[in-house]
Amino acid sequence: MNLLFTVLGAFTLGRLVPHRAAALVTYLVVDSFLFSFQTLNVLLTWMSGGNGMGGASGFGDSPTGTFPIDYATGEVVGYGVVNLAITTVGVGLVLLGARLRDRRAGRVPAPETVTVG
Repeated sequence: MNLLFTVLGAFTLGRLVPHRAAALVTYLVVDSFLFSFQTLNVLLTWMSGGNGMGGASGFGDSPTGTFPIDYATGEVVGYGVVNLAITTVGVGLVLLGARLRDRRAGRVPAPETVTVG
């Protein structure tokens, strides 16, 4: 869910929102809401015994109904690392969109070409 928003929305926000800081804050606020919703969806699907896309489970085998619930810590850490990478790419896309917007508006000059030889 946040991957889809990152791919479709981050660069667009950078291009359309006039201030870079406002574009970044907008991206991070919307992405944090989507991340929370996505995490809850994955957790509830896993706890109910359902499978995700392709039949994969979110955090290993589904719980048996007894507490405490067993899960693999590595999968939880992996989920966090992947989402951190997605957010980092999104921030980069917002900044890239803002830089291209500024360059087209003539506020940032293009880099000079250096001829060697």
